[in-house]
Amino acid sequence: MNKAFERYILLLIGILALFGVSVQFIISINRAIAADNSVSQVVINMLGYFTILTNTFAAAVLTVVGLLPNSRIGKIFARPKVFGCVVTSMLWVGIGFHVLLSDYWSPDGMEAVTNYLNHYIVPSALLIIWLVFPPKTQIPKWTPIFWEVYPVIYGIYIILRGELIDKYPYPFFDVNVIGYHKALLNGLVILIVILGIGYFVRLIVNLSSRMQR
Repeated sequence: MNKAFERYILLLIGILALFGVSVQFIISINRAIAADNSVSQVVINMLGYFTILTNTFAAAVLTVVGLLPNSRIGKIFARPKVFGCVVTSMLWVGIGFHVLLSDYWSPDGMEAVTNYLNHYIVPSALLIIWLVFPPKTQIPKWTPIFWEVYPVIYGIYIILRGELIDKYPYPFFDVNVIGYHKALLNGLVILIVILGIGYFVRLIVNLSSRMQR
């Protein structure tokens, strides 16, 4: 019963993440069409945002674990090294947006709904579900460092992408405005913060696992 309930909840959170991303794409594309702007450019811009990519990552992992838990890929996605990476990265999505970007973007209507889904509801739900259904074994102390792989890949992607299209998704990464030195320093600080989030997640999930034994 608990396993079935866990699968349904994971699937629900995955659907919410996918819904938020999909609606944001639709809104942005419709806005571009109305303004007679390039739809392809909108899609390229959207694929630069950590929020969009990470919610898509979360939706894929949660959907597979929810629907195909016994499959090879389902078992891989359910491992703490992968699932914890999703949880930690999604928590940064919420914290990073709230601290760094919420004063600059306050959408309304349906866009406000997707904003809350992508930045607050899905990250919070992911952490809660992992606390309620933690791994059966303790998460090793070096695992949060592995969770840094995804943000590092994103950082490299943003640098290479910026060199190609001369656009950066966030002001604290905009080399054209703040220069490479400041952008790289900002990236390093963010990676340290994400690492701290990872160790916080490891601590509370391990505590939850011990309490449920």
